[in-house]
Formats: sequence, structure tokens, C-alpha cells
Amino acid sequence: MRAIISFAILLTISVSLQAQDRAFYKKVNHIMGTYVQHGHVNYTALKANPSELNSIVDLIKKTELKTLTDQQFEAFVVNAYNMLVIYNVVNHYPMEGPLKVKGFFSDKSFSIGKVVLGLDDLEKKILFGKFKDSRLHFALSCAAMGCPPLSNTVYVPEKINEQLDRQAAISINDPEFIKIDRSKKEVQLSQIFEWYGLHFGSSKEQQIAYLNKYLKEPVSNDYTVIYYPYNWNLNDWKK
Repeated sequence: MRAIISFAILLTISVSLQAQDRAFYKKVNHIMGTYVQHGHVNYTALKANPSELNSIVDLIKKTELKTLTDQQFEAFVVNAYNMLVIYNVVNHYPMEGPLKVKGFFSDKSFSIGKVVLGLDDLEKKILFGKFKDSRLHFALSCAAMGCPPLSNTVYVPEKINEQLDRQAAISINDPEFIKIDRSKKEVQLSQIFEWYGLHFGSSKEQQIAYLNKYLKEPVSNDYTVIYYPYNWNLNDWKK
């Protein structure tokens, strides 16, 4: 399990952050460190004790994005998205997966400041609308087994670039997410690479070049690239 960011580090984010901002990062860090393991979420435990998760959603409602710097904006929205996805699962739990709940991503059920929106809006319009950063795909969780492995630490403004780089490397070197058969010279990619071809490169050569930025053992351009089916089953933590 990756190390949990200490509250002492969180306090170094910025002395200018308001108390509610510091509380947000502290609470998200505690939720991720307590209820996330190996990319899976202990929804059963969160369902039984939702008070801290509910308080995070309340803090999200009170945040005005226009007051944030770019680094604060990016870190806040990544964390907010992951928390709201988890919150949405807990509210419908037990469930088989997010696609089994009508409107899971599309219903405009959440508030950030004065803006009411759905999870798709938060991801595609708010986050990717401002940051054309492919690494964000590896930081966001859609509550499904097919998602990149969910980090068990909070993303913080001062370290967001470093953290996104690290999470991209973790995801791309995860054999359950990027499946490489070197004997067959074959790479099986998540359908994320197919759906968001403009973010990773639309050709096989461009996508291999993207992988090689992070792979510990790069692959050559003569590898075959295929996309394996996305697993939309819930990323539930079963002990």
C-alpha cells in the first residue's frame, strides 16, 4: 500500500488556504487511506459510517472554483470527483456497478459552489475543459474494476504535477491495467485509450510512444495493440 500523505504535509499546501480547504484535504486523505486498498473501495464500511464522507460533500458544495489557483483547481476537482463517485456508490449500495444505476454519471445531482452538475459534467466540462492533461485519466475513478488503480492518497495542489506523473506510471506498469505479452509482442490496452484517442494518440505508434514514457520496460512499434473489454463491475473491496 502506498504511503498516506501526513496532515503535516497537507498543512504545507498554502498558508493562504482557508480552514475549510485544509479540512477538505485532511478528510479526503483520511477517507482514501482508510477505505481504499489496492484500488478497491470498502463501500460496506463507508455505508455503515458515512458521516465524514457526507461532510466532504458539504465542503464541496461550499467551494467556489473561480477563487482557486490552477493548481488548487486541478487538485480540488480530482479529489471532488473521486469523492462524489464514492458518495454516489454509497447512496446506491449494494450495487453491481455504476452502469446498473440509471443516470449515475449524467444526473445533475451535485453542487460545487453555485453550480449544479453531474459527474460527466465535472469530468469532461470542468476538469478536462480546463486541463488538457491525459494523466488525469489515471487519477480519476469511475467506481469500476476496469478503471485505473485508485490511489489511496489525496491529491494536493503543491504536488499535483508530481502525483499525476506517479499515478500514470503506476497505472501503465500495472499488469492488470496494461496487459503486455512480450512473447506474442502484443499490448492489450484499456478501452480508455480507444475512447480518448485524442488524449493518448490516435495511432498505434502514438499510443505505444505514450506508454513508453512510463513503462519500466518499453515496447517496440512492431507490437500489436488491441483493446480489451472494459469491466464495469463495482470496484468493491471484499476482504
